[in-house]
Amino acid sequence: MANDEKTQPTTGKPAVAPGAAPPPTPAEALSTAHQVEELGDKLSDCADSIHQRVMRDIRRRQGQDVPESEQAAARALLDAEMELRQRANRLYADAAACIVASLGQPQQHLIQLTMDAADKIRRITRIGDGITLVARLLGLAAAASTGQVVPILTAISALKMQVDIVAIDSAPAPPPAPSEPAASA
Repeated sequence: MANDEKTQPTTGKPAVAPGAAPPPTPAEALSTAHQVEELGDKLSDCADSIHQRVMRDIRRRQGQDVPESEQAAARALLDAEMELRQRANRLYADAAACIVASLGQPQQHLIQLTMDAADKIRRITRIGDGITLVARLLGLAAAASTGQVVPILTAISALKMQVDIVAIDSAPAPPPAPSEPAASA
């Protein structure tokens, strides 16, 4: 712990400096217009990642023929990028109306999850994983705009699961186990 941080003797939790706002509780995620706008910012960042990814794939082809399946995937991702931007823009416009006080998820968790998704989109190797990940982001954006707890929690869970799946699929293969010498008979 840093020298300027003090803990409360009874709880062991960091003490709040006098005059400083206490850290938000899990129930306060998406409970202010600023938090909804911050989610909109992160969804826009994810849209930027989608666009960068598709453009990188296009440049990599250097004028070569692109299989129809890859063209379709790129079009789907660009359509999803546009929809994600539209939903983020709606969140900005409706921020005051989208406040969800009883969500039970810390705002930082939501922000970190969307940042992880943006990172995965940039690094993803299988385009199908990217499409599913983008669909989960769109689901979160749509759920957040409803202001209803259950759809938001469901969307968060689905996004977290897909981020974890992409992390597993893109993890390097473990090194082969050393072979054991043959037993002599």
